[in-house]
Amino acid sequence: MREEEPGTKWFTTQLSLHDPRYRQKLTDLREENRILDLISAGAPLPVVLNSLCTAIDLQIGNVVSVILLPDEAERDSRATAHGAREFGLHVFWSASIPLLDENVLGSFEMYCCVPRMPSRFESQLIQRVTELAGLAIRNHHSAGELGGDASECKRGAAENIRSGTIELKPVN
Repeated sequence: MREEEPGTKWFTTQLSLHDPRYRQKLTDLREENRILDLISAGAPLPVVLNSLCTAIDLQIGNVVSVILLPDEAERDSRATAHGAREFGLHVFWSASIPLLDENVLGSFEMYCCVPRMPSRFESQLIQRVTELAGLAIRNHHSAGELGGDASECKRGAAENIRSGTIELKPVN
């Protein structure tokens, strides 16, 4: 249609991001498949964890996240929180990354500029990142125990996560 044609009318339509037709896409972590591919390929753990943090930071916006492993968590958590306060950041989320037997694999912390609680949508993304971080850390430990080459095991675990055949323990 060209503007100069007689009888041409222009109109706009607004699509709500809360429309149920779009809800499934909004609750997905946008970079999840790429991150699962990194886990499957045996990428170094820092690369996978940094990719998780970057993905959620970009998707939620105006947040900074960090995943700390148990040996670093106590020491670095205090330093991270202190540094965040110096820059005017507030704790947005902080939780342990649990192993199925209640042991802790690490911690996931998020900071933002304005004190607030995560929305329901953000909580779902946080839950998924926590699950993926747990998977990545467990696979990293498994690779070390198996002599460094557990790519088949990792591929199987990542595929099970993608297909939903593994149920990960929710973080409280």
